[in-house]
Amino acid sequence: MVLALPILLFIMALIVNFGTVATWKVRGLSMARQAVWATRWPRSGGSDPRPDYWPDNAGVRAGGAGNLPELDDPRVDLPVARGPMILDTPVNRDLLDPTRGLRQGSADLTRRYPMLGKLGRYRFETETFILDDKWQYRRMGLSRNKQRRIPVIYALRKAPAGVVQAYINAVTAIVNAPFQPQLYPLDRDEEFIDYSARFGWGTCAPDFHPRLHMFCTLDRQVSDRLVEDLIGRIERLPKTMATAFIRLYERVIQELQSRLNGPLPPGQQAAIQAEIAQLQAKIAQLNRFLQTLP
Repeated sequence: MVLALPILLFIMALIVNFGTVATWKVRGLSMARQAVWATRWPRSGGSDPRPDYWPDNAGVRAGGAGNLPELDDPRVDLPVARGPMILDTPVNRDLLDPTRGLRQGSADLTRRYPMLGKLGRYRFETETFILDDKWQYRRMGLSRNKQRRIPVIYALRKAPAGVVQAYINAVTAIVNAPFQPQLYPLDRDEEFIDYSARFGWGTCAPDFHPRLHMFCTLDRQVSDRLVEDLIGRIERLPKTMATAFIRLYERVIQELQSRLNGPLPPGQQAAIQAEIAQLQAKIAQLNRFLQTLP
């Protein structure tokens, strides 16, 4: 016992010292991380109180750490961030350079060991870094977060004035077109609306407008593929609409035939049969129209 007890107590003191140093090391990392995030733009960190666990005589600071010499990371090593873009579109590297804006937070502490005081003092300094470049909309010169960043990040080619004016004229002509009522079948067809209300289907007229799906890309191959798909849907629109109307009339005929199988007031059976004949004539007319399509 006399020989073993001092050794055991010495080992226990070392364990306590090691655990204490490790605890303060973790606290120092947390303090450095808090310092660098508390001073991230547009914050200054001046109003953030120091945590109670961090002594007043311990240091904590944050500031700029320059730029990274390089950042070989596949997650950011992409043309949209580093260039060159398709069609030689320049990238504003001052706004979207992932090697810029490195900030550093650090914390340092000097303390005595809780046991074995003759060991003296221990000191450590912890550091943590974040990349914080001009990615926020205000630092890009934008007034609100919903503004498009693409014209700021990339120097896009300007369309010729004649093309811009032609686009404006086309939009104006569509909006002010005198044949607007003739376009109602594209999304407000009366037959779809009336039959839906009559038989309680709970659906209205389908929307046949061949819209260009939203996309955000500077890849000409992607945009060309989407435009070709739009043109294909425009070319298929007569067949699409004719097929939809045939299905509508067939469904209405089924509803009317089911009513013929039940009790009907005098004279209504003849009216239903006449309506079925009219719908069948429309179906035949649409089928002949489909045969004329390429």
